[in-house]
Amino acid sequence: MNDDARRRRLGLSGGGGWLRAHLASDGVHYLLPDPANYYWPGTPNGRGGEIDWWQCTMLLQMGNGEQVRGMVAVLPETFTALPSTLPRKNQLRLVHRVRSIERDTSQWGRDHEAECAPQVCGYVPEATGNTPTTT
Repeated sequence: MNDDARRRRLGLSGGGGWLRAHLASDGVHYLLPDPANYYWPGTPNGRGGEIDWWQCTMLLQMGNGEQVRGMVAVLPETFTALPSTLPRKNQLRLVHRVRSIERDTSQWGRDHEAECAPQVCGYVPEATGNTPTTT
């Protein structure tokens, strides 16, 4: 999702390879369409067009088991809804869980930075030497 948002220059796409490398490989990650009032699809985008993407809050499980949140822009046609078999009360619990997480990927990344090494988490920094950007 982040790579697609970055490629399309949607503005909410931080993390890239750094974020992917630190996600729990067997974790379940969720997206919740959660746009600010000025980001609703159909709103003018400042370039003569309209916003055609959804601003979503991500609920991510990191490799250390912690759940954090982040933001990403998603095109509606690439979004997969929760299964219709999931009871409504469970859907609402998930929404409340996503919105209740205060710690985001930036905070998690700053705290993890000191211990981050290929031997610890398997992440090998990119050769550019740029500091990872997170949302």
